[in-house]
Amino acid sequence: MSPRVLSDSANIILSRLTSADAELLAPHLEPIELPLRKSLEQRDKEIEHVYFVEHGLASVVAKSRADGRSIEVGVIGCEGVTALPLILGTDRSPHDTFMQVAGDGQRISADNFRRAMAASNTLRDRLLLWAHVLSVQIAQTAFANGRSKIEDRLARWLLMAHDRLGGDELALTHEFLAVMLGVRRPGVTLALKLLENDGLIVAKRGLVTIIDREGLIEACNGVYGAPEAEHRRVFG
Repeated sequence: MSPRVLSDSANIILSRLTSADAELLAPHLEPIELPLRKSLEQRDKEIEHVYFVEHGLASVVAKSRADGRSIEVGVIGCEGVTALPLILGTDRSPHDTFMQVAGDGQRISADNFRRAMAASNTLRDRLLLWAHVLSVQIAQTAFANGRSKIEDRLARWLLMAHDRLGGDELALTHEFLAVMLGVRRPGVTLALKLLENDGLIVAKRGLVTIIDREGLIEACNGVYGAPEAEHRRVFG
């Protein structure tokens, strides 16, 4: 892969690297298919690869060690990169990261990623900016989970998926949404029905279609937008 090819990447971070930074990464990147449920990072295990998602959606999921209950704490799509711990100087995470919507991307070994960061202050600084943006998203998710109704949180999640997937039709099951939002499945069914009754979405078995994006933003009651604005401020 050449630096010139990186400028055409669907991944925002890769496409906006300086030519010098692209030259550091490009020889070590390999294209990879990212099927549904593919594990990108496993809890408490050393990270082996870093993934620049180009299409699809990855979830960072926290799981209780007591009873195994899970909840999504972050999402990563074409706007970012996995392996936040490596960027911040450690080698593993207490969370799992895996694909929730299938896609593809580029990956690089953890060792080559570290070497590239060590060789370039501009690359390291850009990746640290991404770490900042992701931390803002995680904080907003914590706020939404603690203070917002299920339908507000669902509207926010649908908007976040819509931002990253580039289409109005989202292949999402009630069971999947229940895990991501940390609620019971009947709560998701009711929240979907409320949004559908307001004319914002159409929900069928395994598929949610966005009908009124602006209406969904209003339905979030303020919990969508801050991380997105921070990404625009930092990355343009």
